[in-house]
Amino acid sequence: MPKSKTRVPNTFIALIVMFCLFEQADAQSLLYKKLSISFNHEQLGKILDTIAHRGGFYFSYNGKLIAKDSVVSITANNEKIETLLNRIFQNKYQFEERGNYLIITPATPHLSLINTDINNENNNYWVSGYVMDQTAGTRLINVSVYEKEQLLSTLTDSNGYFKLKLRSPGSGSIAITASKLFYKDTTVRFLQTVLVDIGNDRSSFGRSNSYGNRVEGTGIGKLFISTRQKIQSMNIPDFFAKRPFQISLTPGLSSHRMFSAQVVNKFSLNLVGGYTAGVNGLEIGGLFNINKIDTRYLQLAGIFNLVGGKVSGIQIAGVDNTALDTVKGVQMAGFVNHAEGTVYGLQFAALHNSAQNLKGVQLGLVNIADTSAGASIGLFNIIRNGFYKISWSANNFENTNLSIKTGTHSFYSNLLFGSNISADRKMYSFGLGIGHDFLFSKAVYLSTETDFQFANTGLWNAQWSQAKLELNLRVGNHLSIFAGPTLNHFAQSGSYRIEGYQNVVNLPDYPEHTQTDHHTKNWLGWEAGLAFNSVFNQRLKTVDRSQSWFLGAALIAGAGWDRPYGLVTGGELFTQKDLSGHLTGTFSIGYSNNSVVDQPQSAISFNAYQAIPIKAGIRIYAGKNLYFGGELGEAIGLNQTLSIISPNTQRTDYGAKNSFLYAPSAGYSFTNGIEAGIRFEDYVNFGYIKQFAFRLGYRFRLNK
Repeated sequence: MPKSKTRVPNTFIALIVMFCLFEQADAQSLLYKKLSISFNHEQLGKILDTIAHRGGFYFSYNGKLIAKDSVVSITANNEKIETLLNRIFQNKYQFEERGNYLIITPATPHLSLINTDINNENNNYWVSGYVMDQTAGTRLINVSVYEKEQLLSTLTDSNGYFKLKLRSPGSGSIAITASKLFYKDTTVRFLQTVLVDIGNDRSSFGRSNSYGNRVEGTGIGKLFISTRQKIQSMNIPDFFAKRPFQISLTPGLSSHRMFSAQVVNKFSLNLVGGYTAGVNGLEIGGLFNINKIDTRYLQLAGIFNLVGGKVSGIQIAGVDNTALDTVKGVQMAGFVNHAEGTVYGLQFAALHNSAQNLKGVQLGLVNIADTSAGASIGLFNIIRNGFYKISWSANNFENTNLSIKTGTHSFYSNLLFGSNISADRKMYSFGLGIGHDFLFSKAVYLSTETDFQFANTGLWNAQWSQAKLELNLRVGNHLSIFAGPTLNHFAQSGSYRIEGYQNVVNLPDYPEHTQTDHHTKNWLGWEAGLAFNSVFNQRLKTVDRSQSWFLGAALIAGAGWDRPYGLVTGGELFTQKDLSGHLTGTFSIGYSNNSVVDQPQSAISFNAYQAIPIKAGIRIYAGKNLYFGGELGEAIGLNQTLSIISPNTQRTDYGAKNSFLYAPSAGYSFTNGIEAGIRFEDYVNFGYIKQFAFRLGYRFRLNK
């Protein structure tokens, strides 16, 4: 017969395993190791060194907090290190294990709830009491007292008193938690008529130092977030709840009341604006959305979105999107997109995009990134690990071309201005291009470019497309020469050539006409020139001027975009509010006079147009002084733009008086208050009133 096998009960095996695990955990804990020591009037530093040596670990502490030369007498026989240290420091410090180190920090004081009371009224509960410092015995102001399940909270008053209205918990209990910065949390639980003090309900009392409160330190956060909400954020930095939805009128006036900044919602509707912990679905703001931490999927706002953490999905705002961390997805704004982390995806703004590290695409007038492995497409691209190149060149039809290339060698944008300086063959052009450099060495590389320009051969009625292949040779630290072939396509409307200008598509001289108004020409040409090459300096430290107000005045002088308007003069009064280190809001009221030159010989007579432009906008500072801006507004006309003279010489005024306008600009604000810049202004209701102008102003700070 086979031998019978002895079966060990499973319960017994489990007990042995658990015992071994507890013994192993106890053996691994530094604080639970036992030592025997005896010191009489010995320096504290030597005692700590002895304990660390015998325990096989190291102490870590701030030498300014612990006086190592103080004299201590202590005797212990097979005593736990935790108990031993509490005796030495008289419970004034706390201890945390990290690897083979024992970290000593000052003990966090405790909160205590006293004279607590609960009353039932119409199926609601009123909980009241006082919060005090357990050690000092003093009552504390601005302590957050809250119920986690119902997401209801309040702050203690100057006497440490609180009163909190709660819904009935049914057959369950009510747990009230008190939290304050630099204190350990305390929780009490009410079970019918029984009060149970469960003390500190967190396993770790260290405060989270993540980006949770960063949003409250921005200029926009200071403007829209109340002091009570900021205090609660400091008191409760690491507790966040999840709920399916919330509705708010303004920050603080929410279905989650003052707890809205601690709740992540799947759907968030902010009628005017709201402040929540985050969104994990859809958020819609009539004017603005502010999220303390992360945003996922879709966020829409009439004016701005501000997110203190990561954006994963799509942000759309009428003016500004700001993420204080990474963006994975799309930021689309009428004026500005800003990300303080890495951008994986697309930033699209009419005016300005900025990112710490670009691994996607930026599309806007001005793009800024500290480092870039992606593509920035715009008039100016300030890439800190990139370059800028200013070049002069000549080609088949223009003898003076200026180009500004900005970006990286992998991808750069090209801003182009061209002219043929000649008495009888004038030509003007401007446009944009993109390019890529193939680097053979530091001194030799090949550029491939595609450019598109608007051209003027008497009228701005031509488009010029080019593909270029240019060899670049460095002849100095910053100087290079380049040359290469170009493939050109020129499309022009018109039926005859205008005297004194280039005749690219071979139009006949007036009065002869062609049978069609659309003409094209393709040719293989050349281009050659000189270039100044350099790199951008490292990003200047952002200056936080978020509390600054400015008042100023400016003079404006410029030229009209198209006939018959020419000289433009005027001025404006303006005010500015700095919202953050890089963003400024502007408002201005001015006067503009558009003079008429070259009056057409017809019954239509154009009038000099006077208007009062009223505009609001924003500025983006690239560094400390250089800015790019954009404004929208209304021009209140003081007269009509044109008149028709009838055969009996009677004059009748026609044309709209008022017009919507927009105005992109760039300039430099000197530290002494003087500002100088350029601006393009388009009066949309009038196809013929557009202007380029130089602006010279002075501003002064209204507050310190």
